[in-house]
Amino acid sequence: MEDENKIAEVKEEVEKAEEVKSEPEKKTEPEKVIAKPEPVNKIKGGKYADYTEHDLLTEMVKLQKKSARRSGVVAVSMVVIAMVFVVSAVFIVPQILSTLTAAETALTEATSLIGEVNNSLDGMNKMIDNVDTVLSDNTEAMSEAITKISNIDIDGLNQSINELNSAVKALNKSVSGSIF
Repeated sequence: MEDENKIAEVKEEVEKAEEVKSEPEKKTEPEKVIAKPEPVNKIKGGKYADYTEHDLLTEMVKLQKKSARRSGVVAVSMVVIAMVFVVSAVFIVPQILSTLTAAETALTEATSLIGEVNNSLDGMNKMIDNVDTVLSDNTEAMSEAITKISNIDIDGLNQSINELNSAVKALNKSVSGSIF
């Protein structure tokens, strides 16, 4: 509010100064032109009283130019960022999708292989159960055979073999003597 009051006062002083200048003056001496020093940016310091309307407008134009440049930089940056997103969407997303498709295919194949392995394991378990049954049956048959073999009279068998051998020798002698 205080700044607005100062601006209004400055405008009034400028109008009065213009009115005074409009009166024709007779000058006997040539006017000395005093160069006005360029005002330091006093807007930032909040000192509007020393500024003329022209100075204020000049500062406003400078600020608008800076703001326009910054807006341009921001707009260009946003366009660059948008382009990066578009490029990554065009190049990276299809690769990600193909990778995900390949991963899904691999998982499907792995799942089917696991099912086949489970089926094979079930078959092996049945086969092992059958082998156990065959072994137990064969063990019983082997036990019976061993029992029968152990019940054989080996001495009697040897004696019978010796007697058979003697009989065969006797037959051989009788057959060989009658032929020659």
